[in-house]
Amino acid sequence: MITSEIEKCIINYLNGTASTKELYVLEDWIKLAGNKELFKEYIKLDYVTSAALAKNDKSDFINKETLRIKNQTKVRKLLPFNLLKYAAILLIAICSTYLVYQNITKKEGFIAGTDQIILDLGNGKTEIIQENGSKEIVDSNGNVIGVQQANRIVYNTPDKISEKEIINKLTVPYGKHFELVLSDGTMITLNSGTSIKYPSQFSNNKKREVSLNGEAFFNVAKDPSHPFVVNANQLKIRVLGTQFNVSAYPEEKNIATVLVEGLVGLYDNDYYNTNSTTLLNPGFKGVYNTDKQTFSTEKVDTRIYTSWRTGTLIFRDISFKNIIKKLERNYNITIVNNNKELDQQYFNASFSAKESVEKILNTFSKSYPFNYETINQKIIIN
Repeated sequence: MITSEIEKCIINYLNGTASTKELYVLEDWIKLAGNKELFKEYIKLDYVTSAALAKNDKSDFINKETLRIKNQTKVRKLLPFNLLKYAAILLIAICSTYLVYQNITKKEGFIAGTDQIILDLGNGKTEIIQENGSKEIVDSNGNVIGVQQANRIVYNTPDKISEKEIINKLTVPYGKHFELVLSDGTMITLNSGTSIKYPSQFSNNKKREVSLNGEAFFNVAKDPSHPFVVNANQLKIRVLGTQFNVSAYPEEKNIATVLVEGLVGLYDNDYYNTNSTTLLNPGFKGVYNTDKQTFSTEKVDTRIYTSWRTGTLIFRDISFKNIIKKLERNYNITIVNNNKELDQQYFNASFSAKESVEKILNTFSKSYPFNYETINQKIIIN
């Protein structure tokens, strides 16, 4: 937690006016668990704001801020406060946040935070998607290729198929869902913490391809002459027209595909081969282990894996360690679990996504007792 006293120390440090006592206080505070990250986040916000106000070019901005830090370091180099280490943190923050500022700042000076839905267009431009907003999606030639309708983007079906595909990327942060309707009519619902790459208009190639990082539900438009392929890390999912859910978060070793309707083929080769493809029937889940590069299938209740679309969190025989990741994504929070035995406990439970995370944790604590505290957007379990 950043108290008013610590915030004053940080501000004075950034301004180069911190006293020796304030430096000692700040050094001791940073050494405590979790405070180094809070310190870095505060610095990032400071430099993003500075960038917005200064409106300098990249080299000019970084040079000025680097000089400011070096001057502070020279003045205090005889003090026990390890300024060189934290000056490095400052320099990293300058570079990274300036790039973020440059990439997602619009003409009117809007600065997006980490909770913004971001659309990277194939023409090099980046747009911030405001929830419940309405806007036209325009290509590099000024042609309207789609429209945002509140929490979804709908792409136009082109009159003439182009030979070249322009790839867009849509990123949905923690705590939010978003819908996407591709130019072929395929409907995709994106879960929190998910990004997808897709063409604004499919070319006349033999297959339609998208790349997924995270979790999404697909309702693929039927087109027998153009199979639809989802690239999910090492796994490829090939369909003609069907409904299925894919979970392929980068921190998970298992990529899970749950088929609701139709037929899909799972494979990890560069090319589709019916002899080496794992086929899924409706009501089955296919799991690809990225470490062992193996496939497995089992019959499941598909509602468990698609309930997130209707605002329900269902946990079935899942470890608390994995539950934490799902809660972090759904509520856009950080959960630090210092109870390692709790990580390995398995639970069965169902909650409305509208329930507070505190109420959910309290429910779990009745089955396996534990305590926790909430500090800003971070929950610490002991």
